[in-house]
Amino acid sequence: MKIRTPFRLKLLGSLLPVVALAGCAGMVSAPPTTPVAVKVLAINDFHGNLKPASGGIRIKDPQDPSKTITVPAGGAEHLATAVAELRKANPNHVFVAAGDLIGGSPLLSALFYDEPTIESLSLMGLEITAVGNHEFDSGIAELLRKQYGGCHPKDGCKGPTQFKGASFKYLAASTWDTRTNKTILPAYHVKSFEGVPVAFIGLTLKGTPDIVTPAGVAGLRFDDEAETVNKLVPELRAKGIEAIVLLIHEGGYPTGDYNECRAFPGPSSTS
Repeated sequence: MKIRTPFRLKLLGSLLPVVALAGCAGMVSAPPTTPVAVKVLAINDFHGNLKPASGGIRIKDPQDPSKTITVPAGGAEHLATAVAELRKANPNHVFVAAGDLIGGSPLLSALFYDEPTIESLSLMGLEITAVGNHEFDSGIAELLRKQYGGCHPKDGCKGPTQFKGASFKYLAASTWDTRTNKTILPAYHVKSFEGVPVAFIGLTLKGTPDIVTPAGVAGLRFDDEAETVNKLVPELRAKGIEAIVLLIHEGGYPTGDYNECRAFPGPSSTS
């Protein structure tokens, strides 16, 4: 599981038009004219790791950086606690992910078709995620079941109640069903912070068919990532949205200790 260091967005409400609701114009306040700080809490590659990794992780010894020590880390409980603590310190926040939340999972999650992981992340308050390559391990029908719920087509429902699906939203702006010529899931989601709308676009890599079994991506088309975003930007701006966050399952190589990010070389790096 990788936890991305939270970062802030500075949003200007003055970029947005003032919208009055019919019959409620007196109740609508103008958007802020000063920057609005938003904390984005992001994770990726959870891979159904509901329990901490056996043996913990190695980190630099806080008392002696030349040495390393082992500390317990990982798992749903640690993650939920970390997210809850960050929320308390940041009134404007959003908990998002960049894919591979399921698939390649330990038995605790895999035995139940990763339903426990979907339920756990929903309870943590995850709001939005891109679709990673591992979300296609069992095919598009199973991915859609993870989103919308329902019993497994072969083994039925194993829990006391029917699986309800994710309370968070999967986004797939660049993944198309070739039969309907529509994206398999919404391309973006918009959330407002103190009256300032922010669009979150979710992308899966164009090269996904090269690393997933043919059956997992049958009938799907994966478009170029940059071209997809460039087509969406005018649509979003026409709606008065200037702040856009991209969630993409792309690689990078963070350097430094677990709580550092001295450099981030790789395809996801920016200058």
